[in-house]
Amino acid sequence: MLPAVKSDAVQSTVQTVYIATDRRVEGTGPAALIEQRFGEARDPQLRYGRIDISVPPTHVPGQIEWPGNRPPDPAQHFVARSGSRYANQYAFLKDIPRGDSGSVVLFVHGFNVNNAEAIYRLAQIAHDFETETPVISFSWPSAGDARGYVYDRDSVIFARDDLETLLLGLARDGRKTVILAHSMGGQLVMETLRQMSISGKGDALRPIAGVALISPDIDEDVFLRQATRISPFPEPFMLMVSTRDKALGLAALITGKPSRLGSIQDPSRLDGLPIEIIDLSDIEGGDRAGHSTAFTAPAAIRLLQELGPT
Repeated sequence: MLPAVKSDAVQSTVQTVYIATDRRVEGTGPAALIEQRFGEARDPQLRYGRIDISVPPTHVPGQIEWPGNRPPDPAQHFVARSGSRYANQYAFLKDIPRGDSGSVVLFVHGFNVNNAEAIYRLAQIAHDFETETPVISFSWPSAGDARGYVYDRDSVIFARDDLETLLLGLARDGRKTVILAHSMGGQLVMETLRQMSISGKGDALRPIAGVALISPDIDEDVFLRQATRISPFPEPFMLMVSTRDKALGLAALITGKPSRLGSIQDPSRLDGLPIEIIDLSDIEGGDRAGHSTAFTAPAAIRLLQELGPT
């Protein structure tokens, strides 16, 4: 649930996040619209919305200033200003500003992330990376629970068709799409691009203006098999990796493999693919697990502002 305020007294920065989700709606009425109450349950219907997030003037790059159990204060916290839902994809896409290029940034979150965390994280990324491009959160039904690894992996399979529906809609609308995917969200992106390619929908991949997989929680062998079936292969294509990623170390333990793609031990395995690897292992700061360094460590943010697709 997103904390909401109505006061405009504080000079905060407002970041709009557009939402496409196959999470089941929780609750009804005006409050549900503002708070975007989507839970962990899977919904066969893809739904669309938007929310305006207020970023406090005291914001520290890389952080999300949560109110916790306190009343939300726009002078100190990320808070929801207003929200709405759209009747269909047409209304959703029509409301997204086109700018000069018609580009959008599509963010696909990772494992153990609830809807509020997905939206606030994208608001933080868009704010800190100083992007003026409209941003969309594809919020797939993660359990938002550290014990839900298998549930989340199954939800990735469940969500492939819905992410495809969104990408097809963006292509038909003439949008150029930059995809940012974190952790298990990278698996969802690769599976979706692969199924689009082998099902004869490769033309819809051409408007993809770049892909960045951040700490991807993907088996290396699976990634290589996925990549060889994707045509045209999106470029530029970046992998942001770290050998200090403790979360991926745990994922490797769960899956019985020595490492995951986001902590790849032998980058030469990717030779022949048009992929740029950005090693964040030596970047200080960020989250303690080293799994979100790309958008929580100020040094990484400064680096990727220069290198990244946004």
